[in-house]
Amino acid sequence: MRRPVELGYLTFAVRNLACARIFFGAVFGWQFETEPVESEQGAQSAHVANTEFPFGLTEGTPGGEGVVLYFRVVNIEQARTDVVTHGGEADAVRTFPSGLNAQCRDDQGTRFDLWQPAEGY
Repeated sequence: MRRPVELGYLTFAVRNLACARIFFGAVFGWQFETEPVESEQGAQSAHVANTEFPFGLTEGTPGGEGVVLYFRVVNIEQARTDVVTHGGEADAVRTFPSGLNAQCRDDQGTRFDLWQPAEGY
């Protein structure tokens, strides 16, 4: 029996990534990976490295598409095929330090991402 896909990662938008790293680091004790990563849209994001549930911050407009759900998958290519087969859209796979990622939209236009984690995530 196929195991259900679970939420594996999320990001939430902050106006200024550098300031948010300082604030949340001080308030919550979050430690971030050394360098932020740039998305396809040019926004910077930073992975929180010392929490049990993996997540990160991304520069953007809070309250808009402020939270991105990343669904943890074992085989990202198969998951992309499944999205398209069922009427959704799936962008090309990109590689990040945290693993493989593909931005998607469901058949109603709702944004979500597929994430195949790298070793250690």
